[in-house]
Amino acid sequence: MVCGISRPTCAGGVSADPSNMPFSVYLHFPFCRNKCSYCDFYKALYDPDEERRFYDALMIETRLRGEQWPSDDRIVTSIFVGGGTPSLTRIDFLAKWLDELKKQFTVLEGLEFSIENNPESVTVELLKSYRALEINRPTFGIQSFHPTLLKLLDRRHRIEDSHRAVYLTNALRFTNFGTDLIFALPQQTSRMLSSDLDQLLELDPPHVSFYQLTIEPETPLAREVAVGRVKPIDDDLALAMYRGGCEKLAEAGYHRYEVSSFAKPGFECRHNISYWEGSDYLGLGPSAHSFVQGRRFANVSSVGRYVAALDGGEYPIEVDRSGVEERMVEAIMLGLRMTRGIDRRAFADRFGQNVEDRLDRKQYDLLVESGHVIPDRGYIRLSENGFYVADEITRRLLK
Repeated sequence: MVCGISRPTCAGGVSADPSNMPFSVYLHFPFCRNKCSYCDFYKALYDPDEERRFYDALMIETRLRGEQWPSDDRIVTSIFVGGGTPSLTRIDFLAKWLDELKKQFTVLEGLEFSIENNPESVTVELLKSYRALEINRPTFGIQSFHPTLLKLLDRRHRIEDSHRAVYLTNALRFTNFGTDLIFALPQQTSRMLSSDLDQLLELDPPHVSFYQLTIEPETPLAREVAVGRVKPIDDDLALAMYRGGCEKLAEAGYHRYEVSSFAKPGFECRHNISYWEGSDYLGLGPSAHSFVQGRRFANVSSVGRYVAALDGGEYPIEVDRSGVEERMVEAIMLGLRMTRGIDRRAFADRFGQNVEDRLDRKQYDLLVESGHVIPDRGYIRLSENGFYVADEITRRLLK
């Protein structure tokens, strides 16, 4: 569904006067050199001419959003550039877009500004250009230090690329950066994961995203599994890997603040926390999602359709028609993923009812009695053992 821009409301029926609510900006850079076997995010093969057309359309989208949300009413508190492979971008194009963003909105000085990078893309020149644009939080998709696993994932980087990327980041005095590591990969053993974690911890990153592999439908990896060429590891081994990884990260001084997110004190990703807490965010670029004043909408997952819509004076959006019930379920699911849990008062203020009224009371009482769920100082959170079966607990709690 492509919506026109002539109406006095934002996409999805959101009022143009958001009453001084701060928000985050996510930019989806859709291009990659190759498509990883496990990835189900929208992406397109990199082409310089397509990149230029993408940025031309992005400038239009950013300007239109700014016209609806005057800069003195909308304050940007964090920026995250994801993809795709944002480290492929032409820096002059990115700089021009940032100038437009600052022209349309109030971008706080010194805000958290993240950008994703493939390790093989990282150079001194690239990092210096980030510094010039006030990008202060690069992240690196390391995923593994084992060549066989990188090949399975269709990653292009080598082990030395990951080490070099972090070395250069430290040499250029970035105080904040993130690293991604995946576990529960086919062919991966506990010893291989332990080696991956040891090598990662030697790099001493401020932030670690420790993800369990999900074999998504319609991906090349899913097709390999379907025909029997690749065998997923079993759930017990995946759980043991997660438990062991959590313990090793804790021993190294990282605290888990979300199921898959570990940080040294003060280096939690504020942008992602804003998602989990239900704050507003504006997504720009093909397939980017937005959440504004309780309404969801998403841009079309096609560079061609995205560009064509904006060239024709239309928003390239698909409106999410879900309502408050879906938002409450989402708030519970995301809240339980965070170590501190669901904020009872914030939930009641947002939805006008107590979170306990939205839970299966029998299951809640059983899980509190078993020690998996802890009512604690205004929050409902999972215990350490609860985190290891978080998905099952969430399923049981939701009515």
